[in-house]
Amino acid sequence: MEMSSAKHFHDFSINSENITEYRLLRRGDLLAVEGEQEGIQYFHQGIFLGHDKGIAEFGGATKRNATVRNVDLLQFTNYGKRRLVRILVNNQNCLPPEEAAQNAEKLIENPHRWGPYDLLANNCEHFAMKCKTGVAVSFQVIQRLRECLKNPLQIIRYAGASSGGVGSGFGSLGSR
Repeated sequence: MEMSSAKHFHDFSINSENITEYRLLRRGDLLAVEGEQEGIQYFHQGIFLGHDKGIAEFGGATKRNATVRNVDLLQFTNYGKRRLVRILVNNQNCLPPEEAAQNAEKLIENPHRWGPYDLLANNCEHFAMKCKTGVAVSFQVIQRLRECLKNPLQIIRYAGASSGGVGSGFGSLGSR
């Protein structure tokens, strides 16, 4: 029987570190900033392309117009008002940093290759993880769905928050 080398979301180990000095960022880093919508915290994610190139993200003013785009670091952090975090995925699941950055750049050049925004199936965490690991997964969505299974009343809370713009709802990493 042939063994598959496919990656699955349960194979990932993820940590994070606060970034206080932007000069320490490296091309291909998976970055996140904190956000909050109607009392629900989330992290919006993107891929760092370089100090002169900014960050590739999947976002926009509304869910309807969300697209893969390039923003500068100041815009991504709301001019320093949002805490910047580097997401650390265990090395065995990461693509080389340059490949992660190139994946993001290819999608910026051809944003139609990335589908429309969907809170559960295609948010900015899906985008960033796909670029960084080759697997489109949102651990924030998984976490919130587990919470809803344990306490169905949470569904009402998250559904109310999801009526806002991109970056709201389910507290999901990257739902910007």
